[in-house]
Amino acid sequence: MQQSDHSLKYSLSLLEARPESVELARLYSDRAWMQWYVGDYDTARSSAEKAIELAERLNAQDIVADSYRILGVVVRPRDPKRAMEYGEKALKIALDNNFLEVAVPAYNNLAISLPIREWRRRLECFEKGHELARRIGDIWNQCRIGGNLAYVAMWSGNTDKALSLAEENLALARKAGHLSNISLGLSRVGYAYLILGEWEKSERCMQEAVSISQHSGDFQQISHSTAGLGWVLLSKGEYGKAAESFEQLSGLLEKTEAERDLVTLRMMSWLVAAYIELGKTEKADSQIDILRKTAIETADELLIVASDTLKAMVLRAQKKWDESIKLFEKSLQEWEALDARRWYGYPFARMGLYEHARVYLERDQEGDRGKAHSLLNQALEIFEKIGAKKDIEKVIAKKKLLTA
Repeated sequence: MQQSDHSLKYSLSLLEARPESVELARLYSDRAWMQWYVGDYDTARSSAEKAIELAERLNAQDIVADSYRILGVVVRPRDPKRAMEYGEKALKIALDNNFLEVAVPAYNNLAISLPIREWRRRLECFEKGHELARRIGDIWNQCRIGGNLAYVAMWSGNTDKALSLAEENLALARKAGHLSNISLGLSRVGYAYLILGEWEKSERCMQEAVSISQHSGDFQQISHSTAGLGWVLLSKGEYGKAAESFEQLSGLLEKTEAERDLVTLRMMSWLVAAYIELGKTEKADSQIDILRKTAIETADELLIVASDTLKAMVLRAQKKWDESIKLFEKSLQEWEALDARRWYGYPFARMGLYEHARVYLERDQEGDRGKAHSLLNQALEIFEKIGAKKDIEKVIAKKKLLTA
C-alpha cells in the first residue's frame, strides 16, 4: 500500500503540472480510495472532493459517480446521513448512464450506509450488486459483496448458507489473489464457524485474516479481523485475551476517524463484555460512555441498543439488580423495535435474551425463575434454528439451574 501511494504521488506531480485531464481526476479518485484503506481519512476526503470538482468540469460522469461513492464511504464515520446521500447520488449517476462497473460497488457502499431499520433495502442492494458483479465479471466486487451477503445471512440465522457463500467467495478471492478479499473471506468464514460453535476453526480463520491484513497494510480488514478474533476469544471465555484484542483495536482506531466508523464500532462493541466478565466494570463503563456518545451523535439505533444492553450487564455484575432489569427491559424493547429477531438473530439471542436471563437467575427472587425460563427458551429457539451448538449447551446448562 505504501509503495503504491508513493507511485500515485509521483504520477500526481506529473499530471498536476500539465493541463487538466480526465487522467488526473481518475488519479485523485484512486488515491482517495487507497487512503481510505490505510485509514488516512483526511487525505481521502480531500482527494475525493478534488476528483469530483475536476471530473464535473470535464464532464467525466463515470469518475463523478465513483468519487461520490468513495466520498460517501470516507465521511460515513462523521456524517452517516450525508454518506447515504452521496451513496444514493453515486448509484443514480451510475445507473442513469449505464456505468455498470461503477454501479456494482455503489450498490455495496449504499447498502452499508443505509440506516439499520432499512435492512430489507440493504439486503436488496447487496443482492443487486452481487448479481451485477457476476454478470459483468467483476471478480473483486463479487467477492466483496458476496462476503457481505454471507455476513447478513449468518446474523439472520441462515448459517449454512452463510458458510457456503463465505467459502465460495474465499476460494474465488484466493484464486484471484486479492489479499483484501482473502482477509474478508476468512473473517466471514470465521464468524460462521464461531456461531456454529467450531471455535478452533474460527480462531484459525481470524488469525490468518489478521496476519494477511497486517502484512498488506489493509487498515479496514485489520480492524474487522481483529474484532472477529476478539469475538472468538470472548466466546471461548478467554476474557483477558479478548480484552487485549479490544484494546489493540481501540488503539488502532483512535488514530483515525475510524474511531467513529459505525460498522467497526458495532462489531467491536460487544467486546466490552470481556471487561464485565473480568470484573473491570469501571473500564467497561468508560468504553460504554464512548460508544453511547457516538451512538447519540450519529443516531445509530444498533449502537444505542448495544450501549444499553452492555450497561445493563455492568449493573448486573455490580449486583444492582433493579437498575439492571429496568435497563434490560428497555433494551429488549429497542431490540424488538429493530426487528432484530429476523435480521440480527444471533447477537439478539446471545446479548438481548441470554444475558437478560442471567440477571433474573442471579437475583432469584419470587417470579424471577419464570422470567428467566421464558427468556432462555426464546434464546434457545433462535440458537437451535441457527445451529449454534455451544450456545445451545450454555442455555441448557442455565435451564438446569431453574429445576435444581
